[in-house]
Amino acid sequence: MNPLLSYLLQVTGISAILYGYYHLALRNKKFHRYNRFYLLIATVISIVVPFLNIPVYFTPQDNSSFYVLNRLGVISSYDGAEIIVSSPPVHQSWFTLQNILYSCYALIISLFILRIILSLIKIKRIVSSHPIEKVDKINFVNTEEPGTPFSFFRWLFWNKKIELQSEKGEQIFRHELFHIEQKHSRDIIFLEILTAIFWLNPFFHLIKKEVKAIHEFLADEFAVTENKQWNYAELLLMQVLNTNTHLVNPFFHNQIKDE
Repeated sequence: MNPLLSYLLQVTGISAILYGYYHLALRNKKFHRYNRFYLLIATVISIVVPFLNIPVYFTPQDNSSFYVLNRLGVISSYDGAEIIVSSPPVHQSWFTLQNILYSCYALIISLFILRIILSLIKIKRIVSSHPIEKVDKINFVNTEEPGTPFSFFRWLFWNKKIELQSEKGEQIFRHELFHIEQKHSRDIIFLEILTAIFWLNPFFHLIKKEVKAIHEFLADEFAVTENKQWNYAELLLMQVLNTNTHLVNPFFHNQIKDE
């Protein structure tokens, strides 16, 4: 079997087992912090384990063949004269099925990576076109961009239409602040790159979706501390209903979930 195909199948198989365990045993539990790290570690295990399980066997026949192949130029002597025997060059066309499949796989990876780059460019454009205020270690960007508020690493992109000093504004601010403090953007970038490289693996896409949902659960829980759950749920609905357009990319998408 082709080595790359074998590796991808092993990664998919291992991630299927680990995600299956999560889905059956952990998904409906309340310890979301543990689930977050379990899913992230599961992706790393899926990538690394196939390298540890590749068996290499050498039989006496294999060793002799390896010795012959290692000496492509066999030097022998005849009547004191050295004769160099070498294999004739073999010309093969590049357009083989294997190379075409490799190229298609790499092309789709490039498209996924391009989508990530475009999202980063969009964020950079917002940063460069709006005033920035340093709040402790947070870069506060006041905007009127559709899809705001949202956070990305230590950048908090606010919407001018929301009064920060109001109860609702404070709840949203705490929600985004939690994302920043817990470094959720690192998870998203890692998983976006992972699903770009292993785009054929459906379980990595499911893991990315679950991690994003866990981020929102944790941020919601933090935001409603000492506040009424219904008020915050109403606030989330108002934010969605009042948003006419959305920036559809991995970093800006917000989810509304039922607790």
